[in-house]
Amino acid sequence: MEVWGALIGPLGFAVKSLRRRGFHSYLAFLGLALTVATTTFLLLLGQDLSTRLGIDSSMRSTFGISWLIFAYLVLALGLIGIVGLLSTSYLVSSMISQRMRDIGVIKAAGALPRRLLSYVTFEALLVIVSSCLVGALSALLVYASWSWPSISLFKQVGPIANAGATILIVVPMISFLLAYVVASFRVRRIVGSSSVDAISKQLANLDLKSLGNPLRIRRFGSAFNLATRNVSRDRGFNKTLLSIGVCICLSMVVLSGALVSADTSASYVVRAMPPHVLIVANSNIYNQYVSLATSFSRIAPLPPIDYGNESYIISPQNASAFRAIPGVQTVDTRLITMSSITGYIKAHFASNQDTGENINTQIIPEVDTGSTDALIVGINATSAIGDWYTSDGFLQSVDAPYTMIAGDSLVGNIVQTPFNLSQVSAFGYRYDVKSALVDPLNAGRVLYAPVQTLQKSLGLTGFNVLLLKVNNDPTVLSSVSQLASSFGFTVGSQDPILKSNLAFLNGIWSHIFLIPILSLSLTCGILLSYLATNFSRRFNDYVVLKVLGANVWYRLRLLLWESWGVIAISMLIAIPVAWAVSIFFLIPDPIVSIANLELSTIVSASALSGVSVASAAILSRRIGLTTVKDLKP
Repeated sequence: MEVWGALIGPLGFAVKSLRRRGFHSYLAFLGLALTVATTTFLLLLGQDLSTRLGIDSSMRSTFGISWLIFAYLVLALGLIGIVGLLSTSYLVSSMISQRMRDIGVIKAAGALPRRLLSYVTFEALLVIVSSCLVGALSALLVYASWSWPSISLFKQVGPIANAGATILIVVPMISFLLAYVVASFRVRRIVGSSSVDAISKQLANLDLKSLGNPLRIRRFGSAFNLATRNVSRDRGFNKTLLSIGVCICLSMVVLSGALVSADTSASYVVRAMPPHVLIVANSNIYNQYVSLATSFSRIAPLPPIDYGNESYIISPQNASAFRAIPGVQTVDTRLITMSSITGYIKAHFASNQDTGENINTQIIPEVDTGSTDALIVGINATSAIGDWYTSDGFLQSVDAPYTMIAGDSLVGNIVQTPFNLSQVSAFGYRYDVKSALVDPLNAGRVLYAPVQTLQKSLGLTGFNVLLLKVNNDPTVLSSVSQLASSFGFTVGSQDPILKSNLAFLNGIWSHIFLIPILSLSLTCGILLSYLATNFSRRFNDYVVLKVLGANVWYRLRLLLWESWGVIAISMLIAIPVAWAVSIFFLIPDPIVSIANLELSTIVSASALSGVSVASAAILSRRIGLTTVKDLKP
């Protein structure tokens, strides 16, 4: 009974205190519940998209592009988690700070510090537990309705088994623990302070040195001047500004990072398969090449074909005839074939993990990394049309004859890093791997070698595919088609292949863009809680202002100037920082579209400005419904 009685005391105190504070208690509860719900839902949505699109394992694109998308998704979800945790910490800290004067009064009335500590902590714990539970259940319900009927809570994403269920448990639990730690720390500090300091908290929050130096602009009216005075008096302004700025910055990194990553991944495809290119080959080879080029974006079995059949071979003389056509800028001569390859890591001296120096007394023997089928493309390095994204450059005329460039989907299994130790065996010869490239051809399971070396290995003297870089003159296609028909070959444009691959890639990003859009919504909801909490600290002052004769439009303008001013200052700092992070630190060699960045800034600024209007309207209406009799100490 003593334990139950001890529980009834804190519980009764908490319930009465929360009821007495009314609107402010609901603000704290809704802010925390919204933060937990949106953070949990966005993480659930991210793992759901990862499993639906097979980004981490079975995605049909190349390994390099899959890795870029997966890395962005992990980064975005990590930043969303950080925003959620920062918001939880700030909201709990603000909730406890609002109770400081009440705690000081109770302490001055003779309450024992230990009992006061347990009572106030239990009140905060009641809000925190209920917020986390409601937030987790809300996230689950929204996620279930969004993903119904294929709810994926127990699938593996990367190294995490049962990713959805793990998120559903871990995120609210971490939020609860963080909120409890922050609340306990703040309560202990307040209870440990003197009663005089606690009761005079309102004055302690004022920076009296700057009280007479607000920003005054007559054109904006007295509401603007009063708003700047309120902000300049608030010693917690810098903390609020920092919290809001960090949230906006991280959310903008998620949004602008998605745009930069989408543009960059599309550029990888365009660089490997540039537009305005004609494909010339025997009809069977042409159809096979189209299937290989579109295997990036669609699943289709590749029929077996004899790539070295004499009827498929284009002689060097015939290839030269295409170079003579006006409007043909470059002729990329290729010899393609499918073959089984085996990877090796050459024997080498062990190296010191710290210094990288060789340990000459220890030799690591050669390692077989496995075998697979891959497309091998013989190419003339001096006339290659593609401008692939590579790790260490493409083939050069000065490279050794038995040198290969590996497609990104072979890296990590058949081809290992560092490349100077990696070799590939094909046609009975060992090739040294120079670098890796991102290529949609055969979904990245491709190797490029000097065409003369491949011709020697296959015993052939010609090519089986020509890629012609042409200008936009429509007569060029007619001339190329006539010449190709005379040789018995088929001509087609590479543009439909490029469009198909880009459409597939855009489809993936259209799903992933849900994350940054909803992340912006999360930030707006959090900032709404921030502003409402910040306003509630001066709620009584606004009611007194109403009693003194301020009409509804004046109060609305005052609140709007305060809220929009804080957000505007935060945006001026956070958005350029987010741009810099997205452009210079997010991915290597990014492709940046200024129009996309400007669009993301306009959308974000509009949404955040809408938050300031909404917060001002909500608080103005609440003030209008409050009288002096309703004021709470």
